[in-house]
Amino acid sequence: MSDELNHASLIVGCKISGATCRVFKHNDTIDLERKLRRELIKGQPTSDGSFKPWKKAIIIVEGIFSMEGTIVNLAEVIRIKKKYKSYLYLDEAHSIGALDKGMTFYYNCNPQDVDILMGTFTKSFGAAGGYIAGSKQLIDYLRVKSHLSC
Repeated sequence: MSDELNHASLIVGCKISGATCRVFKHNDTIDLERKLRRELIKGQPTSDGSFKPWKKAIIIVEGIFSMEGTIVNLAEVIRIKKKYKSYLYLDEAHSIGALDKGMTFYYNCNPQDVDILMGTFTKSFGAAGGYIAGSKQLIDYLRVKSHLSC
């Protein structure tokens, strides 16, 4: 589930991942929940036209949307993520630094409620590089399987 105004890099990442991507209205948690619930009930389409349960559902949002300047309602997105036992990918390229220590600090949320946290040092910090934060299992997987290590 991807916000319709996510940055092009997130959209391209969704497309090249091979995952099925569904889009929800920008910063609209009611639309997000409605569409996520519908997809989970319907299931994943298979090649024979039937449906099977989804293995994973990931909500992909930005902290601050770069072109609009809008701020994600992280607390509500986390509530939805927990309710539907999905995962959360938060792009903090524009929010880290701009909102002090980032979105979890801004909303006083538990950082462990964000499964994948991505950021860059080029926007707010004027430096090169970036980061991906997540569970040890995720980071170990990325070290071995990511595009840069192949």
